[in-house]
Amino acid sequence: MAKEFIKPQRVAIASSDGNVVDECFGRARYYRIYALSAAGYQPAEVRESPRPCRDGAHEEDNFAAALSMVADCQMVVAGRIGPEAVRRLEERGIFATVVSLPLEKVLQRLFERGLPPLSAAVFM
Repeated sequence: MAKEFIKPQRVAIASSDGNVVDECFGRARYYRIYALSAAGYQPAEVRESPRPCRDGAHEEDNFAAALSMVADCQMVVAGRIGPEAVRRLEERGIFATVVSLPLEKVLQRLFERGLPPLSAAVFM
């Protein structure tokens, strides 16, 4: 069975420096939002994260705030993402994927062919 690839219109990327996808979804300080279209991709904004994962535990209010913050995106790309975050993103119709690549390469792949999403089922 062929893997499904997702080509989002808006993507939230967890990156510490804007150059590499290197942050965990729950620990990221910033999500860099990009808009993708048939013409290409461009930065839309940088959002400061409420950082829901601290000291190995989730702070529920911050977790809910982080999910709301990416609600207008169709995909979240992070260096790491836990099963609970994947499940809760999926419930909101947001795909999640994990990569460790330069941000520009991720955007190029999303534009050209999309990326395969994780599924909460992977963690079961």
